[in-house]
Amino acid sequence: MKESQARTTRIRALDQLHRGDEVEARLRVGPDYDDVVVRRGRVQDTAPGTGVVWILDRQTGTRRAVTTDECTLWRVA
Repeated sequence: MKESQARTTRIRALDQLHRGDEVEARLRVGPDYDDVVVRRGRVQDTAPGTGVVWILDRQTGTRRAVTTDECTLWRVA
């Protein structure tokens, strides 16, 4: 997936997200590299207690679970 040119803001707590927010899930690949966008889509549901967000993936059109244990989340504006 290509890097986004839109303005992004890091989400540090899942209660900052709302249904319909456009987000990117990024994975750290190493200390000398930028994070890689692995998913991008609209928020469908969140489970703050477990650190999971479900998004409608823009690329595949399917519902995907993203965990904050593996990825950082960024709101796309």
